[in-house]
Amino acid sequence: METKQKKFHYGFVIVFGGFMIMALLHSMLQTCFSLFLVPVTEGMGVLRTQFSLCTSVVAIVTMILSPKLGKVLGKGNTRMIFTICVAGMGLAYASYSLATQIWHMYISAAFVGAFSCGAVAMPVSIIIANWFEKGRGTAMSIALAGSGLGGTVITPIINKLIQNQGYSRTFLIFGLAMIIIEVPIAFFVMRPKPEDMGLRPFGADDPKKAADPKKAAKKPAAQLNVTLAELKKQPFFYVYMLGIFAMCICGYGSLAQLSASLTDSFGADFSATIVAFFLLVLTPAKISLGWMYDKLGSKFGTVYVMGVYAIAFLMLAFVDSRPLMYVMAICFSIGISSGTVSPSVVTAATFGSKDYGAIFGFVNAGAMLAMVVGSPAIAAVYDAFGSYQMAWIACAILSVISIVCICYADTRCKKVFADKIAAQ
Repeated sequence: METKQKKFHYGFVIVFGGFMIMALLHSMLQTCFSLFLVPVTEGMGVLRTQFSLCTSVVAIVTMILSPKLGKVLGKGNTRMIFTICVAGMGLAYASYSLATQIWHMYISAAFVGAFSCGAVAMPVSIIIANWFEKGRGTAMSIALAGSGLGGTVITPIINKLIQNQGYSRTFLIFGLAMIIIEVPIAFFVMRPKPEDMGLRPFGADDPKKAADPKKAAKKPAAQLNVTLAELKKQPFFYVYMLGIFAMCICGYGSLAQLSASLTDSFGADFSATIVAFFLLVLTPAKISLGWMYDKLGSKFGTVYVMGVYAIAFLMLAFVDSRPLMYVMAICFSIGISSGTVSPSVVTAATFGSKDYGAIFGFVNAGAMLAMVVGSPAIAAVYDAFGSYQMAWIACAILSVISIVCICYADTRCKKVFADKIAAQ
C-alpha cells in the first residue's frame, strides 16, 4: 500500500480536475466567446463594440470581487463555494440564450463575472498550491493549459452548433454542459487540501531530500509564508502588483490585436496560418513555462518568459519576414502564457501558500484591471499612429518593466522577512 502511494499521489488527480475545469469554463469565458460576435451582432442588429463590452463587464466584476472571494476561498468552505460558483457560472452562461437585447447580455455578463471569479483560474490555482510543494509551477501550468486544448476542441463544435441550432441554443447547451460536466468535478474531484484526505502535499516527504542532510536543511524560497495583511504594509508588494499589471497588459492586450497586426503586414491568409500555428504550440508553451519556474525559480523564470515576450513584440514591430513570423509565434506563445500561468505560480513562489487565497485574490484584481484596459489601450495606440508598431514597442518596454518589478519584489521580500525565513 505504501509503495502505491509513493508512485501515485492524489495531487495528480487534482491537476487533471483543474485541467478539465479550465478546458471548458475558461475556454468559454475567454477563447471561444468571440465566436458568438458575428452571430449575435447580426441577430440583434448591434455594433461589435457593444457586444465586446460583455467581456469588459465580466472583467470589471471579477476585478471587484477577486480580493474578497480569494480570501474566502483560502480560509475555508472552498469545496462548497467552488461548486456553487461553477453551477452559477453555468446558469449565468445559459442565461445569455434568453437575451433579446444587448443590455440583457450585459446583465448575464455581470453574473458570469461574479461566478467565474470563484469557478475558474483562481480556485484552481489555490487548490493546486495547497496540494503541491514540489513541482508546483509545473502542476499549475498543466492545469491552466487546459484552456488552450479546450479552445481547440470546442471551437469547431461551437461553430457547427451555431450554424445548425443558432447562437441562443448554443449558449444554452454550453451553459448546461458546464453544470453537468464541471459541477461533479468541482465537488467530488477538487478536494481543497490534502489534509482533508489524510495526505500531505506532493513533495512534502521527498525521500531524496530526507536522505541528504544538506538538502533537508535547505529552505527554498517558496517556503516563506506571509499574510496579505503583512504584505499590504510593504511598498515592494505594490511594486509587485505593478509588475503583474504590466505583464498582464501585454498578455490580455496583445492577443486581441495579434491577428489584425499580422493581417495589416502580411494579409489575412498568412495571418490565419500564423495564429493557428501559435495556438498549436500554446499548450506545450504553458507547460514548459511552469517547468522553467520550478527549475529556475520565480525570478529567473520571469526573466525568461518576459524576455522571450519582449523579443516577440520587437519582431512584430520591426521584422518583415514571413519565415521569421513562425519564430515570433513560438516566442509569442511562450510569452502570452505569462498572463495565465505567471500570476498564479510567481505569487505562490514569492509569498508562500499559507495565505495564498487572499494574496492571489488581491493580485488577480490587478490582472483583471489589465484585462479591462489592455486591448482598448493597444487599439488606441493604433488609432493614434495608424499602425501597431508603437504599441508593440510599448509592450516590449512593459515586458522589461514587469521583470524589474517582480524581481525587485522577490529580493525585497526575502530581505524584509529574513527573520521569518530563518525561523522556518
